[in-house]
Amino acid sequence: MKKNILDVSTLNLYSSGAKQRFLSLYSELIKSNKKKNFTIIYTSFEKVKIFLNYPNVTFKKNFIFQDSLFKKILSILNIFFYTKKNSKKIESIEHFTLPFIKISNCKNIFTIHDLRRIYFSNFFLKKILLKYFFKFYINKADKIIVVSKAIKKEMQSYFGNLKISVIYNTINTQDYKKIKLKDIQMIKKKYNLNNKFILAVGHLEKRKNYLRLIKSINILNKDKYNTKLIIIGQKANETIQINKIIKKLKLSSNVKVFSNLTDYEVGCFYKLTSLFVFPSIYEGFGIPILEAMASNKPMVLSNLEVFKEITENNYTYFDPYDPLSIANNIKFVLKNKDIQKKMIKYGKMRVKYFSVFNQKIKLNNLYNNL
Repeated sequence: MKKNILDVSTLNLYSSGAKQRFLSLYSELIKSNKKKNFTIIYTSFEKVKIFLNYPNVTFKKNFIFQDSLFKKILSILNIFFYTKKNSKKIESIEHFTLPFIKISNCKNIFTIHDLRRIYFSNFFLKKILLKYFFKFYINKADKIIVVSKAIKKEMQSYFGNLKISVIYNTINTQDYKKIKLKDIQMIKKKYNLNNKFILAVGHLEKRKNYLRLIKSINILNKDKYNTKLIIIGQKANETIQINKIIKKLKLSSNVKVFSNLTDYEVGCFYKLTSLFVFPSIYEGFGIPILEAMASNKPMVLSNLEVFKEITENNYTYFDPYDPLSIANNIKFVLKNKDIQKKMIKYGKMRVKYFSVFNQKIKLNNLYNNL
């Protein structure tokens, strides 16, 4: 029987939307297709060990970590030689990053989360080159999967009228229902959390827009609206600037940053917060929105098209480039209990659409129609 290859050798151990999507959605795909054989190509077994008990799964270790451009090229060549050698035994291969080498005699599927490299390229020539780079590989894919209609629209604006399948990211809402009250109180004490705070979740990257969010907290405090903010995220390219602005604006008692928390601890933070805020200037999806919905929390969000898509325009949105707009919308929602109740009620209903079951059906159909 032919194999379906899932090459996830780019995923690392840190939490990410890509990792969460793969573990939740593809475990269900494999469970639902017991007559199909799957091979998972990995670099670190820790991130794929949940598939150990699946009888229709085999593993292939890629010994080359993709932590530099040179290693990434070697890694891709390593995967290519393995798949080329076994191409007659392969039904499909799904690629989760660029670049990849098209494998002949089988279907090549490519899942893409966003186009941030093109979006954030400031130089005209660089943007042209990146568009050519993406288009070259997109044309080699037999099937293209994106995580939102917003990304589908962006892809088509750059590359023409492509045939693209939208399969949303998912979360397991039961994980949030299982969080115990005693654990929530323990986390509150462990991290010395205030009774009321607003929460932002995401790696400390520039696109997450935390500098403007922190400036909005400063505006609220000057307006005698004492607001506490907690940011949860792994260190990234804006960590130093975030620490500097907190110090410069003398907000160390108002803004706290936490890294290296477990998923369960993050779930407890969601349960404790009064309001979730997502200030990003660019996203392909936005799993924290689903996490806040599952935690029964009101939200204020950037006015990104993808955020309005996920929430069907039922929340409060701000201009992410304007700290005053962020501050005013935070204050508006915190003061309005009726709006908070409406958001929570809607979120309970809406998050069900993004269940693993619903998105698994779409992924199953794609694989069964190869």
